[in-house]
Amino acid sequence: MGVQSVSSRKTNKAIIVLYDFNNIDLNVLKDRFIVGCDKGAYILLKNGIMPDIAIGDFDSCNEDEKKYIFDNIKNIIKLNSIKDKSDTNECIDYLKDYDDIIIYGGIKGNRIEHFISNIIDINNHYNNVKMMDDNSLIEIKDNSFIPNNNYQYVSFYSLDNNTIISLSGFKYDLNNYNLKIFDNLCLSNEIINKDSYVDLKGKILVIYSLKKWGYYGWLSFNW
Repeated sequence: MGVQSVSSRKTNKAIIVLYDFNNIDLNVLKDRFIVGCDKGAYILLKNGIMPDIAIGDFDSCNEDEKKYIFDNIKNIIKLNSIKDKSDTNECIDYLKDYDDIIIYGGIKGNRIEHFISNIIDINNHYNNVKMMDDNSLIEIKDNSFIPNNNYQYVSFYSLDNNTIISLSGFKYDLNNYNLKIFDNLCLSNEIINKDSYVDLKGKILVIYSLKKWGYYGWLSFNW
């Protein structure tokens, strides 16, 4: 497979590609500035996708993988491995002028502390950053919204103790419920109506899981 660029340079949308995922929807990459974060840059290259830039200390890569990245990607920011921010956080800072940023991957894996760090990054930049992989979508909401119907399950977790939430069109509806921090009542709900709605006063973490397959241009990644 030859390396190709699938992004547009003139865009206010970006994607930070990590690793620990199985597939990626090519439509997610389209018209986005693509950042290969650390080993994510290598994964992109090996699957025929040229990132616009690679950013990281590349400590998750072996020497052959590092060489492959530096031999093939023109724009690289090499970070010091001794730093106060994660590679993902550095990528978000680099993309500070972008209005719509997806962090792709990093939801599973052996380093769960990095996943928690990414959740904190989303919270700190929730107006323009969300996280997803081939099976999940994570975002933060602070006002009422129509939920994403492309997933089988959705869970809501409060980020403050004053959240009031009502759910309509769900398997388990709610009416003016005070959802507090560490309250897991809203775990694994299901959208059953195309007109479903979340009436919200407060701030919540929204986790969608189990992607409904069949209509996207999926690329299965090689590792």
